[in-house]
Amino acid sequence: MTKKDGVLILAASALLLVVALAGRQLSGEVAAVVVPVLCTMLLLAVIFEAYRRLSHELHEGQQKQAAQQDQDYRQIESLLSLFFTLKPSLPLPNTRDWAASPDLLKKIAETVLSEKPALVMEASSGVSTLVIAYCLKQLGAGKVVSLEHDAKYAEISRQLIRLHGLEDIATVLHAPLTAFENRDQTWLWYDTAGLTIEQPIDLLVVDGPPASVQRLARYPALPVLYRHLNRQSTVILDDGRRADEKKIVALWEKEFGHLSSEFLELEKGAFVIHKHDDAVAA
Repeated sequence: MTKKDGVLILAASALLLVVALAGRQLSGEVAAVVVPVLCTMLLLAVIFEAYRRLSHELHEGQQKQAAQQDQDYRQIESLLSLFFTLKPSLPLPNTRDWAASPDLLKKIAETVLSEKPALVMEASSGVSTLVIAYCLKQLGAGKVVSLEHDAKYAEISRQLIRLHGLEDIATVLHAPLTAFENRDQTWLWYDTAGLTIEQPIDLLVVDGPPASVQRLARYPALPVLYRHLNRQSTVILDDGRRADEKKIVALWEKEFGHLSSEFLELEKGAFVIHKHDDAVAA
C-alpha cells in the first residue's frame, strides 16, 4: 500500500464518520435514506479514484515497458552492427550494466574508423578496449593504452587482449588511484607515474573511475591529460545522463579553451567533445 492509498483510506474513513455522526442528528426515516445514499456516493467516489489511479499507473507501466523494449532493440541493433563491422575472432565480453553499452561501443568504433587515431587513451578498460583494438587492427595502424585502477580487472582485460590476439595494439596499465592537487583541491585519479606518452593523444575515452570514488570522479581526466591532446583531439565521456558528468563537461568547457561538446542520446548518455585550436600539443 502506498502513502497515497493510506491518505485516501483515512480521508474516506473520516468522511464516513462525519456522515454517521450527522445521521444521528436526523430523524429516523430521514437518516435511513440519507446516510446509505451518502455512504454509497462516498464509496463510489473512492472506487472511481482508485480506478483512475490504477489506470494511470498501468499506462505509465506500459509506456516504460515499451521504452525499455525499444532500448533493448536499439542495443541489439548496435551490437549486431559491431559484430558485422569488427568481425571478432572470439565472442566479446558482456556489455551494459557496469560495462559500456553497445550503442556507446558503436559510437567509439565509428569515431576510431573515421578519425583514424594514432594513439587512443582510455580511462578504464574492458570490452571497449577490445572494440578500439579491433578497429585499429582494421586500419592497420594505431595503439590503445587503457588505464585501470583495479589490479584484478586490469589482469582480466590483459587476458582478453591476449585471447583475441591484440597484444601488439592494446596495452592495459595498472594505475591505482592516487591523489593530486588541482585548483586548490585534492582529487583521486589514475597514477600516471608509469605512463609514458611519446605522441599526442588523438582520442580520449573516459569511462572511469567509478562515480563512487568521489564527486565529479572523472573531472581530472582533462586537467591531467589536456597538455597531451592533439590540437584536434576528440574526447568521449560515458554516462552523460548523470548530473556529475554534465557538471564535468561544463567545468571542462569553462577551464579549457577551444572545446565544443555534443550530447548523445545513448542508453546511458554520452558527450563527444572536440578540441580545436592552433596550438601544438606539448
